[in-house]
Amino acid sequence: MKTYSLTALMALALVAACATLPPDPTVLDNARSAIAQAEAAGANEYAPLELRFAHDRLVAAEQALGDDREDEARRLSDQAEIEAQLALARTRAALARAELARKEREIEQIRADLAEVFGEEVLDR
Repeated sequence: MKTYSLTALMALALVAACATLPPDPTVLDNARSAIAQAEAAGANEYAPLELRFAHDRLVAAEQALGDDREDEARRLSDQAEIEAQLALARTRAALARAELARKEREIEQIRADLAEVFGEEVLDR
């Protein structure tokens, strides 16, 4: 009786050791989140190339995960996240440049209004 129990326990341990865990689908969450953040910031308009690279790498990561190639999926997911972060950074830079240009136009308009009301000499002060 003890022999059967020990054999069954060893067989169970062997099966458990040989079993592989299914790939962790959360490995792609950071990339998905970064892509969503970039899209929400306007990356479709300001950094479409980087955003497309991020999407392409995420799709490749999903395929790798589906094929039980978790290491490759993780690598591609990391690359997708980095591309999305680059898209977000370029988008923010473009938005900052646009805001700067708008503020410069406002300042020029104010200077023109002052010159019209008080004369050009007010701008020299």
